[in-house]
Amino acid sequence: MKRFLFFLALFVAMNVVPSFAQSSDNDDEVVKIDAQRSRMDFRPGQVLVKFKDGSPVTVAKSKGFFQSVSATAVDAVMKEFGVETMDKLLPNEQAGRKLSKSKAYNGSYVEDHDMSQVYFITTKSQRPDSTMMLAERLEQLDEVEFAEPNYKVYAVSAEETADTVICATEDNPLTSQQWGLDAYGVKELWNKPIINKKRPIIAILDTGVDITHPDLVNNIWTNEAEANGEEGYDNDNNGFNNDVHGWDFINNTPDMLDFNMHGTHVAGIAAASNNGTGIVGANPQALLMPISVLQSDGTGDVATVVKGIDYAVANGATVLNMSLGTYANSRAMRQALERAYQNAVIVAAAGNEGRC
Repeated sequence: MKRFLFFLALFVAMNVVPSFAQSSDNDDEVVKIDAQRSRMDFRPGQVLVKFKDGSPVTVAKSKGFFQSVSATAVDAVMKEFGVETMDKLLPNEQAGRKLSKSKAYNGSYVEDHDMSQVYFITTKSQRPDSTMMLAERLEQLDEVEFAEPNYKVYAVSAEETADTVICATEDNPLTSQQWGLDAYGVKELWNKPIINKKRPIIAILDTGVDITHPDLVNNIWTNEAEANGEEGYDNDNNGFNNDVHGWDFINNTPDMLDFNMHGTHVAGIAAASNNGTGIVGANPQALLMPISVLQSDGTGDVATVVKGIDYAVANGATVLNMSLGTYANSRAMRQALERAYQNAVIVAAAGNEGRC
């Protein structure tokens, strides 16, 4: 794995859109294995469905459990497959807002998306074949734009951890090991005039971040409305209580930890302070917004990552770092990234293996 490759976009400020193109690998056996893995590598009993803009639905619940949906054909499929819960994936998304588009670095345009009609569904059955069949049946309905299982995602190259980012007594003594700073011309950029003095906010969508780490503590993003507001309340009305330094979507808490240290590792590469200890980040003036979307073992899923992407953009992140990957071509993930692209640079590790 080329650990520094995905920070190139951050260094040179180039907007990068993740590619979903098919691999050029001509080994048919490898392609077949990857296709099978992408098709079946998901959370059994969990489906994401998006209804068309002109086909909004309403969901009736009882004690939090699914009862019925307003569209007759959809309701019949839901009941046939024993749907237990059906909730909007992004409850804060405003329906009917004006959609924009942005010009990408390659000259093409990236379209925004209204994701207010994306629902997260769980079923009684945990059988993978039943989950896949539910997604396929929903896709056949006129009201549905797309439906797909909740595909898994993984931290990329987790064999190196932030344990390598240690404290020391000399001035940033580990920078000699940071070959990427020279290889990608980062040190040359440090000597150029700063055009925009506002500190960029880098959202680290990963396993979390150790916000007390000596190399990171001074660069952790702070939600001032929550930091200066009343504890226990959503002072900025963003849907999250006490999110002073980000949000943990794995445990649904503002308390930020990192038991894997993968997220802490990439946070250090991006924005470790120039403070005389450990390493120095590509942009030591940037702020780090910790967002946990991967579990302590480095695994996650599309639904959780999409929520993390939404949180990052809604709270002012200007760069999204996603050192994670999946073999699945998730339409929910694609739309979330294209939506985020209207406001932020996207830096991804996907593609390190040279396959789809």
